[in-house]
Amino acid sequence: MNAFVLAAGFGKRMGILTEGCPKPLLKIQGISLLDYSLYLLKKWNTSKVWINTHYLGDQIKSHLQNFTQFPIEVLEEKKEILGTAGGIRTGLPEIFFNEPILLINPDTLFFPTPNFVPKKDLTPFSKIHLYLLPIPPNQNYTKINIGENGKLTFGEGSNYYIGLALLNPNCLIHLEKNKYYDLSDIFKESANRGEITGEIFSGTVLDLGTKELWDAYITKDIFGSELLKIQSFINSSYVA
Repeated sequence: MNAFVLAAGFGKRMGILTEGCPKPLLKIQGISLLDYSLYLLKKWNTSKVWINTHYLGDQIKSHLQNFTQFPIEVLEEKKEILGTAGGIRTGLPEIFFNEPILLINPDTLFFPTPNFVPKKDLTPFSKIHLYLLPIPPNQNYTKINIGENGKLTFGEGSNYYIGLALLNPNCLIHLEKNKYYDLSDIFKESANRGEITGEIFSGTVLDLGTKELWDAYITKDIFGSELLKIQSFINSSYVA
């Protein structure tokens, strides 16, 4: 299974924290958001990874230049940001469009149950499979309902998309390269055609996508007993 890490942002939502550092390289308990995503991808036996970048993307490229666990290609969106769908359409070589690819958002820390492994295949009628969780109280996420055969509808229901998905890249083939497109629009269009499925994520998540959220958790024990394993992975992944 291959994966695409959606790491291209404007560097504004985290305020002063990202004045000289891209968000994916911010560290909590000494672990960068990006390295934790790579740790999970290694656990899930990922073969190859693409990462799109925009704000201070050269730092991400430099950070990964000695990474050895699996091949990584950094896709730098230097001139203008292409959005989540546009980044995949432009950066992923079309020879890889015939197999599903895992999408992961490094802004979110995923804490799966021990036996969780993302799906590697899609059902015949599905082009996209989303992992969801119930919407927390007082949160304004897009509502998603899981219906018959796991088909999703948007604008109703009690669940939200957590930033982890399996995508058939061919559902983006009609998009023009080097133009901005957002995955949320692709999701809703696919739902209208009955071509998107989903399930409740087996585990918990922690969204650290804003400075307020980051400040609330920066002093807490986020990783618990998993911290030593993550540190060991990082230490063995980068060769000087």
